[in-house]
Amino acid sequence: MDTDIADRQQELTVDAGLAWEVLWAAAQEEGRDASLSVAVVDDAEIRRLNDRYLARDETTDVLSFGYGGDEDRVEAEVVVNASEAIRRSADRGHSAHDELLLYMVHGFLHAVGYDDLEPERAARMHERQIQILRRVGRPVED
Repeated sequence: MDTDIADRQQELTVDAGLAWEVLWAAAQEEGRDASLSVAVVDDAEIRRLNDRYLARDETTDVLSFGYGGDEDRVEAEVVVNASEAIRRSADRGHSAHDELLLYMVHGFLHAVGYDDLEPERAARMHERQIQILRRVGRPVED
C-alpha cells in the first residue's frame, strides 16, 4: 500500500504511523491494495475544497476523491478536518486523534464504494468503520 500523509494544519498533532496502520487495516479488511493521499486540514481549507469541488460553501468532516483503480486496487485522495475532529470528539467519548482516524477510514470506505446517503447503507458503512478501528485497538463509537 502506498500512502502519503500531508499535515496542513496546526490544531492537532497527527501520528502518521498510526494513520498508516489504520488505513492499511482498512485496505486489508476490504481485500484491496491502495494508493492513498491523505491531507489533514483545518476548517478553512476543507470549506474551500468543499465549495470548489462539491459547490457546498460549508465545512465538513471528510472529503474523498477516487481516482480510479480496479477491483483489487483503489486510488484516492482523502481530506480530513482536524478542526471538526476536535469539536466532535468531545461529544463522542473518544480522543480527537481517534475521531480523525475515523474520518480517514470513512473516506477510504467512500473510495472503495461505500456510501451513506440512505439510512441502511449508512448503518452498514458506520458498522464497517468501527470494525476496522477496533481491529487496530481504537474502539471508537460513531
